[in-house]
Amino acid sequence: MSMILPRTKLVAVFAAALTLLMAGARGAANAQGQEGPRLDFPAGLATDGYALYVASGRNNTIGRIDLSSRTLSIAAGQTFKEGSNDGTGASALFASPSGMVIVGGDLYIVDTKNSDIRKMNLASKVVTTVAGTANISGGQDGKGPVAHFNLPSQITSDGAGMLYISDTYNNTVRSFQLSDAMVKTIGGQSGVDGKVEGPATESKFSLPTGVATDGKAVYIADTGNNVIRKIELPSLQASTIAGTGEEGRQDGPGAQAQFASPKALVITGTTLYILDADNHAVRKLDTTTNQVSTLSHLTGHLGSGVALSSDNHWLYVSDTTENSVQQVDTTNGSFTALYPP
Repeated sequence: MSMILPRTKLVAVFAAALTLLMAGARGAANAQGQEGPRLDFPAGLATDGYALYVASGRNNTIGRIDLSSRTLSIAAGQTFKEGSNDGTGASALFASPSGMVIVGGDLYIVDTKNSDIRKMNLASKVVTTVAGTANISGGQDGKGPVAHFNLPSQITSDGAGMLYISDTYNNTVRSFQLSDAMVKTIGGQSGVDGKVEGPATESKFSLPTGVATDGKAVYIADTGNNVIRKIELPSLQASTIAGTGEEGRQDGPGAQAQFASPKALVITGTTLYILDADNHAVRKLDTTTNQVSTLSHLTGHLGSGVALSSDNHWLYVSDTTENSVQQVDTTNGSFTALYPP
């Protein structure tokens, strides 16, 4: 049975979508009087240990923050110019880019409003479209441009040639094989909203956003259901591991824990970090016990992007209220601004 979201949740969901889809006009207005590179609605984050790459959703650019100097430069895209062109650096155009992940020397980017997946070579800044076709939404599986997405949001890598993508407005989770560009649906039913456990042919999700993997399972922030789910690999069996489904901020065993619009995820070892957006909190989930705890509370609005430093000491978090990136100490939960410094 399909789940019908409460009216308040629907309002929040559509308001978030409108924020992205109206990005260009509002961003241009906010640009007046500002000079130089800047963040505007920072979303996805990814790091190679030397720099932190930031998808600036309202700017339609991919920024690069040097972790030593804390200076920002634009790696690709043009500020406030929306499009889908492939090319090098400023010749490439994006439309509300979001989730990102680095694999080898390439940065994979979820280009949300274009409903496709882009790749930027970190050395050459050459951008290409590797899956989906710009401005053609759908739920089809297939290779490269044959596959279609519907406002996807986040992406992760298993480190062994497979990417996983939250295809948010299709209510599905997709896999993308790097070797042949094959896209497959591994969870959820395209265009059907719900909360159903089981194999890929039966499971249902509601506006999944955050996605992370340890190679044994894919973890999903099932945002519309306020729960954390996982899809076992390779069986593709979906189950709920934390959250009652009711909005709240309760820590504790997975079956008792509560979230309020959980979004971006990142994992290291057996620790899954969860940006619990409407609670303005960074939560932790132990994947061996499903125990949930709170690491930190931030004053801004988080949820659109998260990444771990190469030594796992810092958790980088996008803050869309302050148009900044915060860094959270994973040992004690204290936080400071990374950019602007």
